[in-house]
Parts: sequence; structure tokens; C-alpha cells
Amino acid sequence: MSSCSKCGASVVSKPDAFEFNITTGPRTLARISQLLATNEPPQEAELVVLRPVAQQTAARLACLDAEISRLHGQLRQLEEERATLAEYHAQNTTIFSPSRRIPSEILGEIFLWSLPSPCSLNVADSPWVLTHVCRLWRAVAVSKSSLWTRIHLNFANGKKYSLNIARTQIERARTLKVGFYGSHDHDSGPQVDMLQLLVERSSMWQELHLGLIAALVPPMSACAGRLPQLQRVRVQRDGQKSQAGIESVDFLRMAASLVEISVSNKTRFIPTPFPTSNRLTRYELDAPWTTHYELLKSLPNLRDVRIIRNFDRGVPWPAPGEFIHLMYLRYMYISRAECLDYIIAPALESVVLQHHRSGQIFSHLESFIARSSCVLRRLVISGLPETQPTEEILKHCPSVTELALRIGDFKTKDQDVERNVLCAFLTRFKFAISDSATPFLRLSKLDFSCQYADAIPYPLYLDMLDSWCNTRGCALKSSELLLPKAFIHPDSQSLARMSTLREAGLQIRSLSGETAQARVNQWIHVAGWR
Repeated sequence: MSSCSKCGASVVSKPDAFEFNITTGPRTLARISQLLATNEPPQEAELVVLRPVAQQTAARLACLDAEISRLHGQLRQLEEERATLAEYHAQNTTIFSPSRRIPSEILGEIFLWSLPSPCSLNVADSPWVLTHVCRLWRAVAVSKSSLWTRIHLNFANGKKYSLNIARTQIERARTLKVGFYGSHDHDSGPQVDMLQLLVERSSMWQELHLGLIAALVPPMSACAGRLPQLQRVRVQRDGQKSQAGIESVDFLRMAASLVEISVSNKTRFIPTPFPTSNRLTRYELDAPWTTHYELLKSLPNLRDVRIIRNFDRGVPWPAPGEFIHLMYLRYMYISRAECLDYIIAPALESVVLQHHRSGQIFSHLESFIARSSCVLRRLVISGLPETQPTEEILKHCPSVTELALRIGDFKTKDQDVERNVLCAFLTRFKFAISDSATPFLRLSKLDFSCQYADAIPYPLYLDMLDSWCNTRGCALKSSELLLPKAFIHPDSQSLARMSTLREAGLQIRSLSGETAQARVNQWIHVAGWR
């Protein structure tokens, strides 16, 4: 071992002078090779040759071990020094961070994009966590009132919320978008206390999504006439327990700014009076037809409506009298095609029809279109539609260029039933496209959804698309396939065929799970709530 003349570091000498060769005759070398390959004991003469070599290698190994140990110690010292220096360097370089120079207005907009959905009262989430980073971030976050607008409270999961935190958030907001979900399975006391706190500032409410139970009706009734800014509201009552003890809900009658309302009754109709103003542009309600009829007459400015006839089974449809003129209605969902017999909607672009029995939809839709003189562009059929009636509708509705089939066995949730309906349509579409007189040629968008089936025959679907794309005069530009209950992606061969179709110019999209369900909700005009 020697030392470097420049830095003084120890240097391990190269093993040039170390002799590993054994100087002996060929026979002895052959004998040593034999010993290495077997477990035979060496003879005395052989030991005389081998012992010096073993002694030399042992000494050399000891030297190397010592040097390795010394270098390990030196390496540890350097690593410790580097870690200390790196930490110091990182602390100092933060001074040059661009985030320090971001204007407060832009920083506030960035904070808005950090908000979770939904925004719960959790100090570990944004916006609360933003107030614990530094003085600047706290000042920006506290002064940005829109950060504190959304409050989401779900008592169904048994979570407890702090009134003080809620009060602080309300004070920092200018307007409120409230999601409040009561639970009949948990103590109603904390729920009522929290709702009463919110009701004190009901004049700040812009949106309300309310999961109602009986204990919450009195505080909600107290805010009647105190909702000057409320624009969107959704009231849901899920199941018999949540509806028990509720006879009516009347807090919206004087909400003059309300433009959108959704009420879900589920198992029993509970009257919920709507505002008398004409500002409402959308409503969704499951109710007897007489309730819908009166609402439609009183709301001439509707743009979007979901008419779900319920709770009057066995009651015959009344004879159509004076038609209801909905001059601005563009999007409509109806659970029964008979609803069309009472309406004139010249601006209607998209309609969703719930299929019940063969042959019913066509007659109601045809007379409605003729009466309204509307240019219906998109048709969505939900349920278990049939191929021939659907084709008849398209033949007599030449303005329809988009067709969506939301296939769903909503009673028994039978996956095989859904797949059979889908296969029937795919087979019919595959071969009917070759007929120059078929109404399918003008369709520019063709969409499918199976509500409960977790797998479908992708090859048949792609065969149908291939046949359409290869047919002269076919207008198809886009297709969607949605499987909300499926979590298995298409096989590799089907994915490759989809890619080929996209390269040929077809916009094709296959979605599953929650993403697919969100897209289905858009098809059937279910409003999105954050």
C-alpha cells in the first residue's frame, strides 16, 4: 500500500507482483486440477506446493479487506457530508422558486383547481390545508371566497362534523353550494344542529343538494322565503325509512331565483310545491301525471325536463284537451310515451323514451313530431327496445341523425337478456346497412349501452361498424359503447380493430365503470351535481 503524492490518499498497489501461478511440473498441475474437481485428500508432496500459495492469498485478502473497510468509512463520511449539504442547498434554492413570484390572483385560481370533489369539512383537505403552508398561501386562501363556497356533509357514513369549522367556512364564503345528506340510521341531533347553522345563512345558498329525512323538515321549512340566491336544488328521499313521517316539503315556493329543480320521491309521492315564477328552465320529478300536467302548464320557459310518471298506477290517461306549449324546450326525458300526446315543443332537439311495450312509442312520437313541427335530431330509447319498431321510428322521423340505445333490464337485471337485445340490434344493423333504402344510412352517431351486462360480444359490435364504414353513402362518424357495470377492458384484438377504425376516421369510444355511468347520465339528461 502506498500514498498519493498529490492528495496523500492511500492507494492499493496493483497485484502485478503477486504471483498466482504455481511453478511445478505438468503432472503435479494435473493432480492439483484433479483435487479441485474431487473430494480426495492431497498427498504430503502436494501440500508442500499448495501451502505457500494459500498463505500468500490469505495475506493478500487481509490487505484488501482492510482497505475496503477504510474506504467504506470514507464513503459513509462523504455521504453524510453530501446529505447535509444537499439539505442546505435545497433550503436555499427554494428562495429562487417561481411559486414565490406567482401573483396572488393566479395563485388563487390554482387553489381552486386543487379543491376535491366533494368538498368535505376536513382540515386535511383543500381548502383548509392551504392555510397551513405559509403566510402568503394562508392570506390568499382566506381571501378567496370562492374556495369556501362548497360544503359537503354526508351523515350516512356516520362521520361527525365540527360546527366551529363549518361556521368558519361559512364566514369566509360569499355564496354557498351545499350538499347535505341526512341519515335516519344515525343520531339526528348533530344533523339538525348543522342544518340549523346553515339555514341561518340560507340567503347565501346558490345550490342545494338535500338528502331529506323527517327530522330535517322543520329547519328546512324555516328557510322558506329566505332563499333569494338559490338557483339549483335537488331533493332526494331514498327508500321508505327516509320518507317516513314526511307529508309535504314546502320551502321552495318563494325561491324566486330558482332555475333548476330535481325531486326524487322513490317509494311514495310527497308534494313539493315549486316556485310560481317563470324562471325555471329545468325540472326533474317522479310524480302522478296530473302533477306534471299542471307544472308543465305553469312553466313555459322550460329548456330541459325529465318527466317520470309514477304513483298513479291504474289511473287512466285523461283525454287530451288544450295542448301545453313549451316553445323553448330542447331536451326531454319521458318515462311514458303517452306524455307526448299533451305537448307541443317546436324547438325539441333530443328526446329520451322509456320503452315499455312493442308498438307504443311510434304512434305517440309520430303525432307529436307532426304536431310540433320540430326537427328532432337525437333519439334515445331506454329499456329493452326491439329492432323492428326502432327501424320504423327512424323511417318516419327523417330528421333523426343520432340514435342511442340504453339497453337495461331494470326489473330483473338479467345480463343475458341485455346481451340478447344488443346482439339482435348489432346483427340487424350489420346486414340492413347494405339496403340503399334503409334509414340507418343517414345516422351520423350510433351509441349503445348495457346497464348491467359486464361483458358483450365486441367482435360483433366491430363487425357491424366495419360493415357501416365500408358502405357507400353511410354517414356514420361516431359511436359509443358504454358498460357501467363492466370492469374488464376489450381484448387486445378488439382494441386493435378499434384503433384501425379510428385511423379510418371513425370516432369510437368504449367506456366502463363510473365513467360510463356518468356518460349514460348525460344521454338521459340527468343533471350533473358536484
